[in-house]
Order: sequence, then structure tokens, then C-alpha cells
Amino acid sequence: MIMVMFLLHNMTNMNIFNNHTLTNKWTGLGLVASTTRYFSTSITKPIKYKPEALALDHINSGSSTTSSVINKMLLNQNMSVTDSKLEELLKVKGVEFDLPIITPEANTLFSELTGKSMYKGFFGVYMFMHMNTGNKYVGSSNLLRRRMDYYFKYDELPMGGKLLPTLKKEGLSAFKLMMFKLDSNKFSVRDALILEQYYLLNKEFNTNTLRVVNAGSSKGTNMFIYDLTCKITYYKANSKIELKRMLKMHPETVKMYLDSKIPYTNKFLLLSFPVTSSSMDLNKMSTKKLLEMMQEERKKLYTLGTRRSISVLLKIKEGNMWVTENYWGQNLNFDSLTSCIKYLRSMGLKMKRDTLSKYMKTEKEFHNFMCKYSDNILPNDFKEIGHIIDEYKQSKDKDLVMKNKKKPMLVKGDNFNIVFNSMTDTIKYFDSMNIKLDRKSLYLHLKDGKPYKGYYFNYK
Repeated sequence: MIMVMFLLHNMTNMNIFNNHTLTNKWTGLGLVASTTRYFSTSITKPIKYKPEALALDHINSGSSTTSSVINKMLLNQNMSVTDSKLEELLKVKGVEFDLPIITPEANTLFSELTGKSMYKGFFGVYMFMHMNTGNKYVGSSNLLRRRMDYYFKYDELPMGGKLLPTLKKEGLSAFKLMMFKLDSNKFSVRDALILEQYYLLNKEFNTNTLRVVNAGSSKGTNMFIYDLTCKITYYKANSKIELKRMLKMHPETVKMYLDSKIPYTNKFLLLSFPVTSSSMDLNKMSTKKLLEMMQEERKKLYTLGTRRSISVLLKIKEGNMWVTENYWGQNLNFDSLTSCIKYLRSMGLKMKRDTLSKYMKTEKEFHNFMCKYSDNILPNDFKEIGHIIDEYKQSKDKDLVMKNKKKPMLVKGDNFNIVFNSMTDTIKYFDSMNIKLDRKSLYLHLKDGKPYKGYYFNYK
């Protein structure tokens, strides 16, 4: 049975999945972020921003969700919504499907809403409801057809979260599906994330484990998983979130290994670009089989106690003031990054793990030291692949500098929301506030998305 459902404002309306009626009161919608400039010349400590905690607090409060509430949750993701846009989004019609979709009529309508191909289609929001318990899950996608194919092939998926294990145990027939296709003439892909965020702040969607959307995953950054010779392409992903869902690779882990020349579990290379000499036959190994292979390698490293213990090499350069001259030019081997950090700290050089990891990934010297992962973990013929990775990173950095040199920047903070024409203008403005900010540190703040003295920096 196919039933078109309407979500309308200021009237008694059927809840999208329940039989009882609810009264939606969309009154007193909050204002969007103020453009009034309030700032202090004194240096303040960074505000600790925890959107997931804010979302849970809002859900538990029972307060209505307005545009200002959503903007607060998405403060560090360069997204916001106005009252009028949110109102328009909430008027979008939803279409309910019984699962699995088997009738010709249902398949035709499903294709009209999602697209006929996983590579070309429509964006929007989808919801699953477990019929026996009423538990609900909401998500969004820039390609609804591809996302639905992902769920419909649940047998091949890793069993993370709450939805997928239930799908595997009880099958599609235990659920109903609701689709919200957004009109591309009125809305953008990011509006789908806004609508998803609205529903995530509703306690009824208790199958979602995360209550704040991740705008980064919609950017579609390609990632490739190769063997150590880059002759075999095991997997191509469109985002870090996909790698987490499909192969149980944490986004921070992906960030560490991507384009770093460090083998993941000593078996795989993660690159953000295709290697032309590689075989691109991605169908030789199923996702399930690849996950099993990775899990086996992880298990081996856990058993040996070496999963996080990758041997590193510390080069001592000439002119190093932390050691005596007779150590200049020597290379010290350590069985792990931790032991290397302990050595540096024993000399009085304070070094955080994340900082040293960044230096290693960019092959940057610090205090006349150079730290890198040992070549012993790489195959003998890796030199050529290493050169390819280096050349790509160099060209990427040059392109990024040229692209972002005069790109507008959006800076947000408490009662602060200003767009600057360029990075230079941003630096000059904060310099006038006695807040030190140079180009290098600004790049880092843009990259990690973390607050600096209470301000968030994003490209417009």
C-alpha cells in the first residue's frame, strides 16, 4: 500500500507513522544568528562546543525545535537555516512504502522519488519505522537511490548502530519506509541535512545513535583502498562515513592513514586519488569479504599487542640543540610512536601525539628532528608509489593555496557572524582585536573545525 502523507504547519496533522493525531504548533520561531558585533579585546579561553550534548539536552527538555535551535547545533558546520526556509522544508510531502517494494506501481513511484540509477538521482530525507516497536530512524542523502540500495543489501553490511542489526535479524518486511524528495528548483542538497537535523531533535527517532548531522560526508571525497603495491584496488568510498559504515574504519583513523604512506594494518594503503596502474576491478572481492580480511588483520595485531605500535625512525639533524654534536646525523629506531614521544619528553621537549603525527604525515622538521615511520613496514618496491603520493600531495597543496587565496570566509561565534572577503581580511580584522592569527594557524583552524578563542572558521 502506498500512502501520501502531508506535513503541514499550524493545523492538526496525522503523525507520519502513528495512528493518533498530533497538534503541530510552529509558533515563536527563533531568530537566526545575530549579525551584531560583540567582542572583547581580552584573550578568552576557547568555548568547549559539544553539539551532541546540546542536541540531547534539547531533546530531553521537550522544547520545540526552531531555526535558531538548529543553527546552534550546526554552528561549526558552516550551515544555517532561516525561519521561512525551515517552514518550507516542513511542508514537503512524504510518501510511505511497505517493504520490500515489489509491486510495479510501488517500484515506479519509488524510482520517481529516488531516481532510476544509483549514480543519477534525487536528494532528500528518508525514514524507517519498525512496525512492532514504533522505533524510528531518519537519514538524508544527495542520492536517495544509492542510499536505499545500501540498506536493501543489508546482508553485506557491517552490523553497527541500531538499525542494521534489526534489519538483518527481521528483514525489510518488519519496517515501513517514508521518502521525502526535495525539489531541486527550491532546495539544495544541504537543505536535506537541515530537514534531517530537524527530525533528529525529535525524541521519536530513537534508532539514531547520533543526533547531529555530519555535513562533511555530503562532500563526496573519493577514497581508495589499495594493496601495498597499488596494483589491486580493494574498495572505492565516497566519504569517511562510508568507510565507517562499510568497513568499520573510524574517521579519525582514516584521517591518520589517508595519503600518509603508512599501511593500515600493515596490509592496505588509503589514498584520496586513483593510481592509474592499479586494477580497477572492484567486484573481485565483496565488501563483506574485505571486511572479514580487515577484521582478521586487526585481530592479529590485537593479539600481538601491536595494533598501535608501528615502528618509527627519528632522524637527528645537524645543529640540533637538544643533543650533543656526536648525535648529529644519527637515526634512532623506536618500536612505536609512544616510545619516541617518551624519548623526546625525557630530554625536556614537550610533544603531543597528534602534533608529532602531523609532522610525520607532512614530513616536517621540528627542532632539527625529523620523524617518519620506518621503511621496514613497506614493501621493497614501494619507492615508486611513495613518489606518486608525494607528487600528488605537493600539487594538491599548490592547488589549495591558489583556490583559497581569495575565497570568502565565514567566522562564527557567540553573537558573532561575519563574512570576510579573504583570508588576509580575516587576519587583519582579528589583529585589530589583539587576537593573534596568521595564515598557517588559520589553515589549521579551517581544517580541524575546532574553535579558536571562541570563534569558528569556515570557507563561505
